[in-house]
Amino acid sequence: MKNRIVMSMCAGLLVAAAGCGDDSSGGDGNVTININPEDTITNGIDSCADTDEPDECIADGFSVSFSKYIISVGFVDMAQVDGANPQSSDAVAVAEFTNLSEAGSELTSFSGIPIGQYTEFAYQTPLITEETMNINQVSQDDIDNMIENNLTYIIEGQLTADEDGSTIDFLIEADVQSFYTNCGEEGGEAGINVSTSGTDAITMHGDHIFFNGFPADESGVTRLAFWMSLVEDIDEDGVLTQVDFEAATDIGTLYPSPPYSDLNGGPLEDPVTNAWDFVISQLGTQGHLNGEGECEWSF
Repeated sequence: MKNRIVMSMCAGLLVAAAGCGDDSSGGDGNVTININPEDTITNGIDSCADTDEPDECIADGFSVSFSKYIISVGFVDMAQVDGANPQSSDAVAVAEFTNLSEAGSELTSFSGIPIGQYTEFAYQTPLITEETMNINQVSQDDIDNMIENNLTYIIEGQLTADEDGSTIDFLIEADVQSFYTNCGEEGGEAGINVSTSGTDAITMHGDHIFFNGFPADESGVTRLAFWMSLVEDIDEDGVLTQVDFEAATDIGTLYPSPPYSDLNGGPLEDPVTNAWDFVISQLGTQGHLNGEGECEWSF
């Protein structure tokens, strides 16, 4: 398990959900940090042939739905300019994102902290324990699976072909311990602004495994799913799983360039050599701030 990145250590204090830091500027700010699902998780991803909203659809003849999308999220850290007034939370939660409301659910909060812009904002998708907060009744079987097998993601989904309605089931159970740092508002300032009362949200996206690369932002992304239809169910269990993705090694056929580009531009340190590498690297980029706000990511 990777060590937690902490922007600063509050000497002599146990860091709790309420945070800690230098409040010499006045301790009258309060902010709640929620976790929110992007609608690609809750509503699935339409085929571009079936939607009038082409911004987030799959362009090569497929649609995707998710029956389960469990992620662990936590360890929020933030600070003002040059690391001033650092705040940290040890809160970690696991949630079934297909069942989260659009308003999201509270992960942690900071009370009585200095108001102003916190230009540094970071969080993680860490491993969980029995003590991890279960936000919306994730099943005990899934909790046990995540703990025993060091998982941070459990995703069940189905790919449907436009042409004939045929379907492909997939199950992604993965250890993707991402570090999201330097998060900022879409088109705005870095970090979040803390006032007397406010709410910000960690937003997890569900479409990155269908991206055609690793762009700096999502404005030029094309979503493609044909690659998954090429993965062979080698164990013939009716579901594409890690063993099948790892066996799919013909990268040039799965992800031809074009339309794919910068295949090794994600957080995975080693080159992408199979479909599982691609999935893991893309999952490591899914964290955002307040909807579409971008973060830097690493493993």
